Amino acid sequence: MIEAISIAFGITLLNALAAYIIARKAQKKDTKKFNKIIIGSMVVRYFINVIAVWFCLKVLNLLPLPFALTFMISTFILIFIEILLINYRANLLNLQNLM
Repeated sequence: MIEAISIAFGITLLNALAAYIIARKAQKKDTKKFNKIIIGSMVVRYFINVIAVWFCLKVLNLLPLPFALTFMISTFILIFIEILLINYRANLLNLQNLM
């Protein structure tokens, strides 16, 4: 059970870390490229997440309930933080463009 919880949290943590790194690199681009990079990375990262979840449930045979609950709760919290971070970065870029 601990294995399923830790792997689910690890997947979502790696996803959030990738989002942070991509957002930092995209911050240096103009607004149009920033949006393309962020949205494109979200699509790619969530396809990777789907593959990782399938692999964990089918190949590693982890317990589905603790894995799914941990994955859903941690994904919700970390996506919320990601949205706040991207919103803050986008607002910062807009303010820098005005000056």
